[in-house]
Amino acid sequence: MDIVVTFKHLEPTEAIKKYAETKISKIEKYLSNIIEAHVILSMERIQHKESGVASIKLVAKNITINAQEESPDIYAAIDLLTDKVEAQIKKHKEKTREKFQDSEPIDIFAEEMSTPYVEIISNYEIKQMDLNEAINKLNKKNENFIIFKNKESSKNSVLFAKNNGEYAMIEINS
Repeated sequence: MDIVVTFKHLEPTEAIKKYAETKISKIEKYLSNIIEAHVILSMERIQHKESGVASIKLVAKNITINAQEESPDIYAAIDLLTDKVEAQIKKHKEKTREKFQDSEPIDIFAEEMSTPYVEIISNYEIKQMDLNEAINKLNKKNENFIIFKNKESSKNSVLFAKNNGEYAMIEINS
């Protein structure tokens, strides 16, 4: 995780920077996929008093968190900020957990595992006819295919209608 600390209207000291980086890096135990944390530390006049203001923009894989806290002491503002961010992360995780607990489990193999119904026809009569007769009979029947003995080749054949309106024939070698 990249942590960028920026100072605004505040003397940049290594101690404050290290403190902020240490506190923010502890957030990683709650959210492991953090990409970047940009922390802005400043001193501002709020209600006629000098206050330390700590704000953060935390960018993770699936979430961006923005937070700001103020306190008379900049260290206390950093502490309040990290507590606030941790609470937001916990709230986000709880919402995500509830979302997935409420949903029904999806069985992706159920469709593949179920055996389709197969109708077994044991008394199918194979008649001898030419290709034109087979096409005419297929058009009259409410079936997708017809099995016949081809008069020209004397082979058992399967004729079926394709999706584009054409026909295909398979000759079976015995």
